[in-house]
Amino acid sequence: MLLRNARTTKIKKGCFIAAFFVIVCVVISACKNHETAAQLDLSDSVEWREGDIALRCGWGMESRAVTANGRSTYSHAGLLHYDSVNSIWQVVHAVPGEDEPEYLKAEPLAVFYCPERARSGAWFRVNCSDSIARQATKYALRKVAEQVVFDNSYLLEDTTMLYCTELVWRSYLTVGIDVSGGYRHDAPRIFSKEGECIFPGDLEKSETTLYVKPLKTIINPKN
Repeated sequence: MLLRNARTTKIKKGCFIAAFFVIVCVVISACKNHETAAQLDLSDSVEWREGDIALRCGWGMESRAVTANGRSTYSHAGLLHYDSVNSIWQVVHAVPGEDEPEYLKAEPLAVFYCPERARSGAWFRVNCSDSIARQATKYALRKVAEQVVFDNSYLLEDTTMLYCTELVWRSYLTVGIDVSGGYRHDAPRIFSKEGECIFPGDLEKSETTLYVKPLKTIINPKN
């Protein structure tokens, strides 16, 4: 009996070590994939205008929840803005979990689309004049200046906080354009237990969208 118990204990210990080894390998592999992920080609910037909408799909559980529930290729959206002082393109957006407190922000394109945050990306144009698109971006920039925080409850009724697609939607709504096309979805329960929200896929398929252009990838030299 003692021999059998010792053998059983040895088997369990072996299984635990094997399982632990598998978990470690998965974690290392995930980290390596982030380090060597393909970079996105941002040369499309020659075609952009102020107010075009930037899309990306991230790596985390939240991104998977958004793409699954919204039937979208992308999980995050922001407005393109050209910073003429520094001569760079920026993305004005609302994002959770990257800073404390979670203020809306305008950050360089290379940061928004860095491999650690984006496994794919795209951009699209709203069917309106350049001046209207600029006005929409000005609204978003005002919200950044006001230090509006990210809406972790994903409630459209609460205008004091904004989530990513809500910021894009409200920015264009101020100039009379509903870029959501009227589409709404129940918010995923991991985000909110009540209310409806707008997903990036709703913006893509809206009648106000002229075209969507996916960004090409550049294979990282480390691969």
